[in-house]
Amino acid sequence: MPRGDLYLGTTRKLVLAIDVGTTFSGASFCVLDPGKVPEVLSVMRYPGQEDENRARNTKIPSVLYYDEDGEARAVGAEAVSDATVMEAEEQNWNRAEWFKLRLCPDGMQGRGERLPTIWVDKSVVQIFADYLAYIYKCAQDYVSDSHTTGRKILESGTPIEFILSHPNGWGGKQQSRMRQAARLAGLVPDVEAGNTRIHFVSEGEASLHFCIVNGLIGDLLQENKHIMVVDAGGGTVDLSTYKVIKSIPLNVVESSAADYKLEDSRFTNREYIDAMLESFESSAKPTFRDTAKMSYIKVGGPRDTDDKHGIKRGVLALSGAEMSQFFRPSIDSIQGAIRRQLKLCGGFASSPFLRAQLHAFANENKLKLFFPEHQTLAKAVAEGALWFHLDHYVSARIAKHVYGTDNNTTFQSSLPEHIERRYKSYVSADGKVKIPDAFTKIISRGTLVTEEQEFRASFSWKAYSPRRGVHASIMSYQGVLDDPQWTDKDRRMFSTLCHVHAEIPSQVWKPKKGLLGDHFSASCDIILLFGLTELKAQMCWTENGQERRGQAVVVYNDDDAEG
Repeated sequence: MPRGDLYLGTTRKLVLAIDVGTTFSGASFCVLDPGKVPEVLSVMRYPGQEDENRARNTKIPSVLYYDEDGEARAVGAEAVSDATVMEAEEQNWNRAEWFKLRLCPDGMQGRGERLPTIWVDKSVVQIFADYLAYIYKCAQDYVSDSHTTGRKILESGTPIEFILSHPNGWGGKQQSRMRQAARLAGLVPDVEAGNTRIHFVSEGEASLHFCIVNGLIGDLLQENKHIMVVDAGGGTVDLSTYKVIKSIPLNVVESSAADYKLEDSRFTNREYIDAMLESFESSAKPTFRDTAKMSYIKVGGPRDTDDKHGIKRGVLALSGAEMSQFFRPSIDSIQGAIRRQLKLCGGFASSPFLRAQLHAFANENKLKLFFPEHQTLAKAVAEGALWFHLDHYVSARIAKHVYGTDNNTTFQSSLPEHIERRYKSYVSADGKVKIPDAFTKIISRGTLVTEEQEFRASFSWKAYSPRRGVHASIMSYQGVLDDPQWTDKDRRMFSTLCHVHAEIPSQVWKPKKGLLGDHFSASCDIILLFGLTELKAQMCWTENGQERRGQAVVVYNDDDAEG
């Protein structure tokens, strides 16, 4: 539904986007009213932000405090107030922050040992759920107080659609755990109808839509132009590159696999300097623009003076040169990522100093730099997630890895690869000698995949009696080979992406005679849709010469214990 068009649905609907960020989070909503133009609005009031200066702040800290019984006692802005910090110390409450990064896929977490320790007897999914429940309640209260139609929808009990954003590079396993957290938080019931009301979008795509809505127009969106979106958040940087296929109506595709950067410098923060960091993050960092001027950070009270270290009456003075060094790791990282793969959004992107440095970099490299308007007021990803749901400009995405299946192949004595694996061989139900660990590629790394494009993987099962349920595994390969043949070679580069479970009719099983006696065989194709924001699957078989299809369930390994 292009921006400005009327909503053509027949019933009112509330759509809520929640962006749980590494350091700050926010929510936006849209009321779909038949015959009216949808409007995306941000939740602009949270507990702990009632004072005049912060009453319209759309972001709250991604922080919780738990008591010794594991109950959440303070969340968001309330969790970082002076009163809460003092009470937490007196009551031995435990602080949970940066919890989102503990959902990261292997290899993306950075220096995991430097993440702030969470001394809470809860899994990361449960912590995520507690935070989601809080921000959902805040959003409901705000919608009820500020939007008449939204309040009526909430009071009617009409099911809400949810859009959850996540970093570039996150996949089905992380989405599965986020969906689990959403169920625990009470966003949706634990039934299939509830699961279908949870939708996902990468932060890169959400940021792209936010940029388009907020001024990315004209010659920047001409056909065959490339756009890089840099979401410079408080602790992470997401990068996405797109190619404009058509300008009217707008249609873009990924032109490079989305990237995700974790800034190690942020992990040097420790609890004993939380107060100083709060002052730095809220005042010195967002206002710094001139290396010739001093910046000031509150580090104590009026009686705290240390002339040797530049502290007077509880205030630390920093030169422009010292301040610029705090920005250097992030600036270098962003510039380096751009060289390898511009639009900028995210909380850190509003920093005047970062903008100035990247403007200079863009001029040197003959790039056009764009900063979306209004982002100081908006949580860009939360609003962009809603525009993604409404407008959906991205039609194809890049496969980041090689995907395929592991299978058992018939032993051939003429092939050296088979001979060296003969010790693994076994006799299957049809009497043939098989060897495991063969890999069949379904999709190559770097393939541009449209949302409607189907990929097929053929499977056959043999058993001594028919069974209703069948399953297969989909593998991911992240090594350097373009066409890997065996999963036991460079095994650490292979991982199980997911398992596909489905039920097939009994007539699909055909009676067979083999060297070991009678058995049954079933042959089906699993159809995979890789081009969506979530992996989808179907089971396909032939019945009376006609192709039949059935739904398949994509299941991810339960690795919550790792969180």
